Amino acid sequence: MVTRNSNGKTNGTALVPAVGYIRMSTDQQQDSPARQRQDIEALAERAGYRIIRWYEDHGLTGTESSKRKEFLKLLADAKARTFSAVLLSEQSRMSREDIFDAMQHWKLLRDAGVKIVTCQRGELDFSNLGGVITAIVDQYGAREESIKLAERIVSGKRLAVLNGKRQGGAIYGYDRELRDESGRVMCRVSFRKKFRKPDNWTSRLVPSEDREAVDAVRLMFSAIASGRSAGSVARELNRRGVPTMLGKRFSATTVGQIVANTTYAGDIKIGRRRRGKFRSLFDEGLIVTENVHKPLVSRELFAKAQRSLEGRRFVARVSQPGRFLLSGILYLAGNGRRLSGYSFHTGRRSGPHRLYGLASRYYSEFPDEADRPTFRADVIERGVLNKLRSFLGEERNKRSLCAEIIRRKKKLQTDVAAIERRLSAIREKIERGTMNLALANREDVPGVSRLLQGWRDEESRLKAQVQQARGEGPPSAEALEIIASLDKLLEDLHQADREKLRFAIQQTVKRITLRREHRRHQAHRITLWDGAIELRDELGPNTILQLTDEDIPAPGRWWEVVNLLRAKGRVVFVDEVARALKVHKATASVFLTKATLSGKIRNLGHQKGWIAVDD
Repeated sequence: MVTRNSNGKTNGTALVPAVGYIRMSTDQQQDSPARQRQDIEALAERAGYRIIRWYEDHGLTGTESSKRKEFLKLLADAKARTFSAVLLSEQSRMSREDIFDAMQHWKLLRDAGVKIVTCQRGELDFSNLGGVITAIVDQYGAREESIKLAERIVSGKRLAVLNGKRQGGAIYGYDRELRDESGRVMCRVSFRKKFRKPDNWTSRLVPSEDREAVDAVRLMFSAIASGRSAGSVARELNRRGVPTMLGKRFSATTVGQIVANTTYAGDIKIGRRRRGKFRSLFDEGLIVTENVHKPLVSRELFAKAQRSLEGRRFVARVSQPGRFLLSGILYLAGNGRRLSGYSFHTGRRSGPHRLYGLASRYYSEFPDEADRPTFRADVIERGVLNKLRSFLGEERNKRSLCAEIIRRKKKLQTDVAAIERRLSAIREKIERGTMNLALANREDVPGVSRLLQGWRDEESRLKAQVQQARGEGPPSAEALEIIASLDKLLEDLHQADREKLRFAIQQTVKRITLRREHRRHQAHRITLWDGAIELRDELGPNTILQLTDEDIPAPGRWWEVVNLLRAKGRVVFVDEVARALKVHKATASVFLTKATLSGKIRNLGHQKGWIAVDD
């Protein structure tokens, strides 16, 4: 039989199907894939193999097989037994892992009937002790070579940084000025372009010729230093159409990373975090070399921006059950998106802020939406609890709830009883069928077995129905007892068992919808909140409690003006408001304007004062 190999040459005997595996560690090994392929093809021709498929992992280390997709695919395909050998230029191409990790790959291939053949050693022979020892020694050597290489790289990088030579790729807002071995400037490369410099060349960062990018960097630092959030800065850059280094939109994370980078102050800092499997500059300690290149921002601005970033940094905390009472049932009106609870420290207050807002995934899904609604958790929770307390405090509602719960309990008991009767009948059939199976003739056994299996399936289905019916019952007596005693719980929410309270709310409330309304007059703007509480069907069909802006007042001292005018019950002038709130007349005038915007007070005219509006 005449066959043709991968090079198109004919042989007189059948060729053994094999696959070739190529791996190179870094982008600097541009000649490695071609060299490996050439060596493997020569091996196949010599040893009588026909290469049916190639697997290639480019720019990936051999010390972590879990990150090499093509290698994992090779191992998976080996189980199908469509090829008989894996051809490699050398053993280290397959793995530079620990001996025991490499042995797992060897065993998998051996069990699949796949040989490992290298240009360097030929076939790895695991059938005798000598072959096993040779493979282990070579694997140990490959591993040790990786460790020594890592040590040399770390040592070289450390020396380079101490000499003012920056390590790493392009930096947003900086171009690279490339010099040859004599120090002569050869070219200037933009941070947006990919360029592989010759090994004997050096590079130096210089402010980019892209003025838009340089201005964007300076805007980030000045805005963060003035107290703005990274998210708001990212949205402003996106509105201006400024792209990132990769031509994408800015995010809060990207802005935060740029502002935290000491490169923009003219310094090189390396060794802040561990990188590398064997050795890292982190082990050497933090290395800083100052004034290496021209900074884009002053040291004063950089330091101020770092303080602002640190003040706004989110603090990871141990999970506190019940910390957010309304998690899972709070939604935004209009688009129906669920609001999640989160907290953070600003560095300006002793305690954390607790807020409800949209999850971060919505920001990436809808990047063009400028509105980022947030609601103060303490205000929303207190308003909801007060509304529930008021609703459940009415005797008529209590009687209605009790009647509804009793009715649903009876219905539940009736439903469960009916299912359990059917379940009992099925079990009797299964018991009789099992006895009949033992006495049945051989030709009747398949039919009786199928009948029994059908009854057993029906038994499983009825069991699931019973469990589901019992699980969907009305709120427990414990939950209703907690809700009924909300007066005591509301006296001090910080001392209440919030986990127990959250459970009671989840058992009572089906959904809470919040709505925001912005009102503006010239330079003045206020926000009003309102919404609705939808109780669970078990507490009565279509029971909805309305939340007004009085129940969940938005933040702002103009509310103090509203309450003052309501308490006075007469016309009030700006001087009186200023004295009562202990503010200047100009500030009191602003509060009065905002309170008028809310519609809760009315301006009687020039120098005629203000009066509260009747509800």
